Amino acid sequence: MKLSNRIAALPLWAILYFVFGYASHQINGPFAATGYIWLPAGVTVAAFMLAPARRWAGLALAFVAAQMLLGVVEGRDAFRMLLFSVDEIGFAALAVALVHMMRFSLEGLAFVRGLLLAAVVSSVGGAVLGAGWFWLFLDVPFWATAKVWSAADFVGVLIVTPVLAGWGRFSAARSGGRRRGEFLAGIAALLAVLVTAAAVFDGTRLVQLSLGVAYALTYIPLFFVAIVALLLGGRGGSVAVALLSALVLMNTAQGDGPFADTAVYHGYSLLVAQLYLAVAALLTLLISTLRTAREQLHEEAANRQNEVELALAASGQLVYNLDPKSGRLRWSGSVEQALGVPSQAFSTLDDVLASVHPDDRADVRRRWLRESDGEVRGDLTFRLLLPAGSTTTVVDMSGPLLDGDDSVALIAGAWRIVVSHDTEGRRAA
Repeated sequence: MKLSNRIAALPLWAILYFVFGYASHQINGPFAATGYIWLPAGVTVAAFMLAPARRWAGLALAFVAAQMLLGVVEGRDAFRMLLFSVDEIGFAALAVALVHMMRFSLEGLAFVRGLLLAAVVSSVGGAVLGAGWFWLFLDVPFWATAKVWSAADFVGVLIVTPVLAGWGRFSAARSGGRRRGEFLAGIAALLAVLVTAAAVFDGTRLVQLSLGVAYALTYIPLFFVAIVALLLGGRGGSVAVALLSALVLMNTAQGDGPFADTAVYHGYSLLVAQLYLAVAALLTLLISTLRTAREQLHEEAANRQNEVELALAASGQLVYNLDPKSGRLRWSGSVEQALGVPSQAFSTLDDVLASVHPDDRADVRRRWLRESDGEVRGDLTFRLLLPAGSTTTVVDMSGPLLDGDDSVALIAGAWRIVVSHDTEGRRAA
């Protein structure tokens, strides 16, 4: 990354931290020791995951500046804000450093494992130190403070970090990537997340539902979040979770929705909402991880197939599998390039034999259809009346694969194209 881009990234991270911090305080409402929501925890973890270690000092200073500015805007004690910054940002850096000591990647199962480890270490570590300070110096109950603190940081990491980590590495896809129908269905599912979440959690909904029904309906947005993750992948799924979180937290903070209706106090409803959102985030991470693993396997298989096809084409060879019972053949390599006919025209034993030179046809049939007697087969040279108007000399290298009863289950082999003549030539020796 260029120096100018690195310098510009620092204030952008600081702005994100400040905006998410201010939004968290607005959702929390008045609090003394710790709030129930702290979304900047996900910003710090994402920044340290995306940046090399040599840039962490600059990021830490940018986050401290954002936290101090947030304290000034809200009229909070500067010394307490400084201690809070060191606690939260320091444990986020420590958590990501531990993650990097393991096998870490921003994709797949390694990312899920790293994200969960970072979330646990940063939330528990920050909560223990912060709650301990409040307990020692301000006589605030330790366990009650640590419980809320760790929950707020943990959910903040699960909600925000996948969005920033996923889209921070975004590059425009080449044509031929995601299918149009799949993309449109994913967008429709994303809109369904917004509609169903608004219907369930907004207190101004047209139809007033009983509390039991309202709780049951909270599963519907989760269903559409899962659909988004399946169709649009990790980035789309993380966006769906972020939008769901915004609707759930804002409405719950306003006293709307099933979580607020059953809460004995404001903070309890936010804790319940956080548990719900943690489940949504973990569900999305799991689905996107499985989807990514499947796509990687398909891509690797396609790459290997392409390599085999290129190698066969370059060496003038074809590879086949023959089922002696059905007479069906499956080819690898370009039959059309080698022989001038599409592979569909060579899909059965009869199709191939029809193109073999009449003088060689009996030898080829006998080679493929005879029962195995345990002998080692040599190569067979024969002629094909292909391409049209030409004669091609082929060397067949094949052998049977036997079942448990010593019957032939499959014949596997390869053809090596030796020479092609414009007119029928002599049989090669």
